Amino acid sequence: MIADRERAVAYVAGRLYSGSHSHLIREQASGKLLMMSGEVSADHVHFYDFECCGYVSGHSFNGRLIIFHARDNATTELIPAAPGRYTGYDLASQRCFAVIVTGKTVSVTGMVESREGRYFL
Repeated sequence: MIADRERAVAYVAGRLYSGSHSHLIREQASGKLLMMSGEVSADHVHFYDFECCGYVSGHSFNGRLIIFHARDNATTELIPAAPGRYTGYDLASQRCFAVIVTGKTVSVTGMVESREGRYFL
């Protein structure tokens, strides 16, 4: 589900930029506090998303992070654009998106049609 991939992208971008080691992410729209467990670095991603019961893994390639969401069998590219800003492309939905991280607040625009996803680490 694309919302699961959006949450994973927000979690990765938030951890990378803020340096947080948080295992929880709050989705503003639902108010849910969701658990993720694993590693996130600029070179390597491997964690488990307890909400969708799926692994997310990835690696760095040519300055971008290639993220694979096993539950959806889908790949997403996350590309650093500026400090706290990322652009990306979801191959399964063929959507471009933007991510802005401010402190521990993450906004994802364009991944899910007609909405901006907001998350808090």
